[in-house]
Amino acid sequence: MSISGISSGASQFASALFSKIDTRQQGYISQDDLTTAFSLVDQARGKRSDIDAAEVFKQFDSDSDGKVTKDEFSTAIENLAAQLDQQLMSSRMGGAGGPGGAGGMPPPPPKDDAGFTKDQLSSQLEEIGSSDSKRSELLNKIVSNFDKADTDGDGKVSFKEAMAYDKSTQTSDSSSTDTRSTNAQANGEAQLMAKILQLAHAYGNFGSEQNSAAVASLLSTQA
Repeated sequence: MSISGISSGASQFASALFSKIDTRQQGYISQDDLTTAFSLVDQARGKRSDIDAAEVFKQFDSDSDGKVTKDEFSTAIENLAAQLDQQLMSSRMGGAGGPGGAGGMPPPPPKDDAGFTKDQLSSQLEEIGSSDSKRSELLNKIVSNFDKADTDGDGKVSFKEAMAYDKSTQTSDSSSTDTRSTNAQANGEAQLMAKILQLAHAYGNFGSEQNSAAVASLLSTQA
């Protein structure tokens, strides 16, 4: 399921919704107009949303002139829908790097992957020194966490075990923060789009049921 109902027809969707929110037919939406529209949705739903109309207005008002024109409104909706499409696709592919992760597939292990003892790896680390920083960093990581890297407990760490351990630490150390940040951003975008779709429903449903389901699906992946 995608948000193709919006991302492929954002211009028409935004134009129709813009006309509904611009109740005074000024040719632009003021912050008061958007606040009133959000309040209408909150009243209909019987609860107040976490989405702040003033903050949304700032995002949509690209030139900060206190007015959101139809072009600004359409551009904001198109960008938001495109971002959500990407987030939804990414969540289904297992993250930004797909099934292989951001770093891609590691190189194949050598044919004779018997592995090395901790002492052997330490010796290699001393020999390398600073001549190969990436390899030195990996060896230092494996030596410092030898027991964790030696998953089969045979007293040696093979190339395969080293790559697996390196990948697991990258995921937990560097990717976790990025993932939380990305998820938070995606969640915020999904909540905002959900609010926009609620507006569409309140003023006249522009095919928003399918899109609401897609947004709900994305929200569930970020929970």
